[in-house]
Formats: sequence, structure tokens, C-alpha cells
Amino acid sequence: MKQFRTLSAAAAVALLLAANGCKTTEANYRAAYEKAVARQNEGLTPEELQGFEREKAVPVSIWRGDSIPLRARYARTMAETPQTTAAARYNIIVAEFTQRFNATSAAERARTGGYPDARVLFDNEKRYYVSAVSAATLDSAVVLLHHVDSAPPMPMRAPCPYILEKLGSR
Repeated sequence: MKQFRTLSAAAAVALLLAANGCKTTEANYRAAYEKAVARQNEGLTPEELQGFEREKAVPVSIWRGDSIPLRARYARTMAETPQTTAAARYNIIVAEFTQRFNATSAAERARTGGYPDARVLFDNEKRYYVSAVSAATLDSAVVLLHHVDSAPPMPMRAPCPYILEKLGSR
């Protein structure tokens, strides 16, 4: 009988150790997730992946059969911008920052990169948007968006470029 108890106790310990090794961990979940994402992105080019990231970050609207990245914000033109006129209603955003210095520096790079009307817009949440060009109508903005996307003034990160509809008076 004593031998049976020892054998039963040894089996119970082995069972506990085996069950403990099967626990799910964050590392297991992460590895499974990364494997699923890699399988999902299999065969896609880096440009296609960047396009998907841009679409996730900025809402896409349909305009005359074309899907365009469009975001609406209450924004104002920064006073230090060299232009004397305020930005038009639609702006092609090529960069966005939380630091004013970075935004003004990027606007200067955009001006030297072939977009002399580049300016900085900001909103109430202290986000700074670098606009390469402005347009009064959405039709013009879509044409400009495609132009900026094909000839960027500087390297851009997703979600840029996109159209920012400037709400507000200035």
C-alpha cells in the first residue's frame, strides 16, 4: 500500500509539473500574434504595407470614386509662418508633430523642397501640422494630394500625406 501512495504522489507531482508547463504566457500570445500577422502580410510589398498603415491612421472618404485620406480639425495657421495669408480650407499635410520647433523646421524643409507655400497649422491639443500646399476646394486638394504623394518634399511617415479640412475661421 505504501508503494501505491508513493507512486500516486509521484504521478500527481509529474501531472502538476506538466500542467504548469502548459500555462499561456504573454510571450506565447505575442509569438502567435506575430506569426499570424506575418502570414497575413505574406507577399505584400513595403509600399503596400505603408498604404495599409496610412489607411488605418486617417479615415478614408470616397470622393468621386476615389478613396482619399481626409481628416477634419479645428486648426489655425501659426503666426510665425512666412505667408501673410491664412491657409485655405483644405491642406495637404506632409508631417505632424507635438513640438513646435520640429514643425517649423519641417515646414522650412518643405519650402526648400519645392513647396514655397508650406506652412504650419496647429490645433487646441497642441498638435502641429505641416501643410505643403492649400486649396480652396476638395477637387483641387485631391489633385494636389496625388502630386505631393508622387513628389514628396521630404521623407514622410504614415499617415502622411493626407488632406486636412481646416475647420474654423483663421
